Amino acid sequence: MNFGIIGLGNISNKFAKTLNEMNLTLYAVSSRDIVKANLFKDKYNATKAYGSYLDLLNDSNVDIVYISLPNNMHYKYSKEALLNNKNVICEKPFTINPDEAKELYDLAKSYNLFIMEALWIEFLPAYKKIKEIINDGIIGNIKELNVSYGFETNPERKKRKFLSELAGGALLDIGIYNLAFIDMILNDYPISFKSEFKLNEYLTDEYSKIEFNYKNNIKALMITKIGEDIKREAYIIGDKGSIYIPDFQQNQEFILKLDKDIKYSYPFKINGFEYEIEECINSIKNNKNESNIYSSINSIKLMKLLYEIRLSWNMKFTFEK
Repeated sequence: MNFGIIGLGNISNKFAKTLNEMNLTLYAVSSRDIVKANLFKDKYNATKAYGSYLDLLNDSNVDIVYISLPNNMHYKYSKEALLNNKNVICEKPFTINPDEAKELYDLAKSYNLFIMEALWIEFLPAYKKIKEIINDGIIGNIKELNVSYGFETNPERKKRKFLSELAGGALLDIGIYNLAFIDMILNDYPISFKSEFKLNEYLTDEYSKIEFNYKNNIKALMITKIGEDIKREAYIIGDKGSIYIPDFQQNQEFILKLDKDIKYSYPFKINGFEYEIEECINSIKNNKNESNIYSSINSIKLMKLLYEIRLSWNMKFTFEK
């Protein structure tokens, strides 16, 4: 199976490195800067380098495309990839709204192609075990979830992260991980939510604290901020015990807290990306249009919640109607 990569930023380096270590074929890479594309090709032993995204998509030797472009381009190039008969794994956030997400999943099905949002934490082995512990009733009924994520950034990176024309802001950049974690555990849609937030000079969010109410009086709290280091930790609190995850976004260990603490470890084989890549390959080999682990239902639900939160802040991007 020949992989192609569109967009050659930091995250694409991680993806390409993972392909190399899995002994998978990175066939083509593309950037609007052909010099950058050639350097990337040589670094990760790709066969072809393109100075145009569409040129890569027109290459019939490419079987699956990894799209790692600014958020505002995800829908456009995922659609172009499908129309060019390519399977797709697109970085998060999948799209800007749920309607775009549904359109892409429907299009993939109509072309009998595979598509998935590259929300890599969904596939980590540690979360499979956490779900088993919860489903077995070991911590009882869940009462509360808490999750946080924040990081410092330099002025140049801050601008790229926050520009409205690129669909920027902390919510779509890292808050999506917080929301995905909550959904992984509860697999439900909130009844209501309330939030406090701060917009920046680009009129996108740099901080938010959101409290969600779910059925059965379950509450979830998430804190997201770009501009301050905040531990990527999470708590799952039940009426019989709890689970503490020191780094929920790169979850390789967690602590089950009952009468005594029990530590579970699930170290990555490479860097964590291998699990979403394996899921893509297995799904395509089994002629599936979407993942059984992180399906269109999950992804569209997440896009809907992101969109509703933004609307509650009156935060629309410059290109949105």
